[in-house]
Amino acid sequence: MSIAPTADIERAPSDPLILFAVAAACVTLADWLFFGWDIGISLAQFLGLLGVVAVTCNRVHAMRGTQIVMSAVFIAGLLALIEDVSALSVMIGMLATGLFVVVMTDHEAATWQRSLLEAVILPLRGPFQLAEDFFRASSQLAQAGIPDWMRTGSLIAWIVPVGAFAIFLYLFSAANPLIEYELTRIDLQALAFDPRQIGFWILVFCAIWPLILRRVRTKAVREPEPAIASTKAPFDWDYLFGAQALLRSLILCNALFALQSALDLAYLWGGVALPNGMSHAEYAHRGAYPLVATALLAAGFALIAMRPNGPADNSQSIRPLVLAWIGQNILLVISSIFRLDLYIAAFSLTYLRIAAFIWMGLVATGLALMLIQIVYRKSNAWLLSANAISLALVLCGCCFLNAPWLVAYYNVEHCREIGGSGPNLDMEYLTSLGSPQTLPPIEAHLKQFPAVRLLSTAYRESPDRHFLSRSGNWRAWTFRRWRLERYFANTPGTSFNSPDNGKG
Repeated sequence: MSIAPTADIERAPSDPLILFAVAAACVTLADWLFFGWDIGISLAQFLGLLGVVAVTCNRVHAMRGTQIVMSAVFIAGLLALIEDVSALSVMIGMLATGLFVVVMTDHEAATWQRSLLEAVILPLRGPFQLAEDFFRASSQLAQAGIPDWMRTGSLIAWIVPVGAFAIFLYLFSAANPLIEYELTRIDLQALAFDPRQIGFWILVFCAIWPLILRRVRTKAVREPEPAIASTKAPFDWDYLFGAQALLRSLILCNALFALQSALDLAYLWGGVALPNGMSHAEYAHRGAYPLVATALLAAGFALIAMRPNGPADNSQSIRPLVLAWIGQNILLVISSIFRLDLYIAAFSLTYLRIAAFIWMGLVATGLALMLIQIVYRKSNAWLLSANAISLALVLCGCCFLNAPWLVAYYNVEHCREIGGSGPNLDMEYLTSLGSPQTLPPIEAHLKQFPAVRLLSTAYRESPDRHFLSRSGNWRAWTFRRWRLERYFANTPGTSFNSPDNGKG
C-alpha cells in the first residue's frame, strides 16, 4: 500500500492573527451577555452571531441545497432556545451551531455521522488547537525579532517556578497563621478583573476557537489494493443464526407474540373481565415498560436475522416471517402505549410518563422504518439515517413542549374534583414541579382548588419574579416566560385575595 503525495493536506485560513482578534471580540460579547446575568435569549443571540461569524471566517464550501438544509437546522436550533432555555434546548442549539459551521465550511462532502461527531468534539479540541496555534504564532513572531523574554521558551520556563511557589505558599499558610492572616487580607475584588471572569474568558475562547479557525484535513489519496483471492470459511455466527435456526426461532416467537397480542386485544381492547383481584390499571402498568424492552430485543434479533448476505436475506420462507414478526412488534408497542394511557387515566400524568410516551413512539417509528428497510431492501446506513432524523425531530420538538403546563392541564381536566374519571388532583406533586407554568390550568378552576391561592400568591408576589424575567434583564427573555407574563398581566392577582372569591 502506498500513499500519494497529496495525502493529509491541511487547509486553514492564512491569517490566524486576525481570527484571534475576531475570537477575542466574540469572547467580549459573551462576557457582556452572560457573565453575571441569567441566560435566556442572549444564548440564541450569541450562537447565531457565532455561527455566522465562523462560517464567514472559514468561507462557505457546501453546495446550494446543503446550505439551505443546514440553515434550516441552524434556525431550528436557535428557535428552540428562544422558546425556552433548558438542558435539552441548550444541547440542541449548540449542536446545531457546530453542525452548521462544520457542514457549511467542509471542503469535501462527508457523511452526516462524521459531521455530527466532529461537531460534538470540536469544542473539546479547543485547548489543544489553541496551544498549537499559539506556538505557531510565537514562532512567527520570533522570526520577526522579538525580545528573548517574550519568546515561547522563556514564557514556558515560568510554569514550574510559579507552580512550585504557589504550592509552597499554600503549605506555609497552612502551617503559619501569620502568613495565612496576610493572605486573607488580600482583596481579590480590588484586582482589575475577577479571577472567575478570567476563567470564563479562557473557557469561552477555547470552546469557540476551533469554529473561528477551523482546520480541515483532506483524505489521503491511496492507491487501490491488489485483489487477493480468498476462500470464506464458515463462521460460527452462520451456524448459530443459520437459516434453519432462524426459521424455527421465528415460528416460535411469532406464535408467542401472537398470544400476547391476542391477550391484549381481549382484555384491553375487547373489555373482557380480568381475573379477580386485578384491575385494568394494574394490568396496564405491569406490561407497559417490559413490552417496549421486548420490542427492542426483537428488533435487534430481526437485524441479525436479515443482515446483508446472511442466510435469511433471500429466503422465501424466513423473509415473510420476519415481516410478520416486526408487524407484531409494532402492534406490541401500540398496545404498550394504550396500556400507559390506561394507567395515566387511573393515576394521573407525570414527567416520566410523558417521556415514556415519547420513547414508545420512537420505538414504534424505528420498527416501522425497519419494516420499510426490509420490504424495499434499503441499506443499514439508510436505516441509521432515518432513525437519526426521527430522533432529531423528536428532540427538537421536545424543546417546544411545555411539560409542566401539559401535566397540570391533563391532571386538572381529568381529576375527580371537576367530575373527571381520574383520581383526585395531586397538588403536592404539581407543587414539587416548582414551575409557575402549572398555575394557568389550575387557576381556571379556582373554586374547586382553593388551596392553590397560597401557591398563586407566592408566585405573583415573589420579589425577584425569577419565573418571568429572572434578573429583570432582557438577556434572560424567552418566549415561554413572555407568554406566562402576559397571562399574569391579564389575570390580576388581586382577584385571588378577595375574601368573597370562590364562595357560594
